[in-house]
Amino acid sequence: MRSEPALTEDDLAELFQTHRAGLAGAVRGILGGGIEPLEVLQDAFLRALRALRKDSPPDDPVAWIFVVTMNLAKDRRRALARRGQDARSLEEIDAMGQLPTSTEHGPGTRAQQSEAVLAARLAIQELSDGEKEVFLMRVSGDLSFEAAAQALGIPVGTAKTRMRSALRRLRHQLAAFAPEDLDGATGGAR
Repeated sequence: MRSEPALTEDDLAELFQTHRAGLAGAVRGILGGGIEPLEVLQDAFLRALRALRKDSPPDDPVAWIFVVTMNLAKDRRRALARRGQDARSLEEIDAMGQLPTSTEHGPGTRAQQSEAVLAARLAIQELSDGEKEVFLMRVSGDLSFEAAAQALGIPVGTAKTRMRSALRRLRHQLAAFAPEDLDGATGGAR
């Protein structure tokens, strides 16, 4: 028997609200900018609510809502592919990736920042599904390796390997955007 209180519908709503930004980031990581994350998040909440009413509460509710949301985003991506649509047109990703304007930086800096954000989003899109899932759960969901591994049904070592692989690929693809003063500084930071 569990001594923890059951996850209520109000708790579920609060979880989605609390983790809204991370969940939206996970959706964008899977779909790019072609779909408004709010629509997917609403569908994910409804799917989670139905599952909560039908099944017993999950051991790790945060990891669970990320898995539900990412699975829905992957379903949406497959449906778009079947219809011959790409969920991530460059214009949509670029428009979605507009950084807040700052009076401290000139237009050239803002353009470079927007280009870096676009490149990062595209690089995340190119990760394998396994790498992307672990990366998004760790970065957007702020989940531990243990929680991500349990939610995905994989060993912790596999989660760590996928994260290491994702980071290596992202570092390689985004090397051109690294500040010059960091060129040799990341060697000992592992």
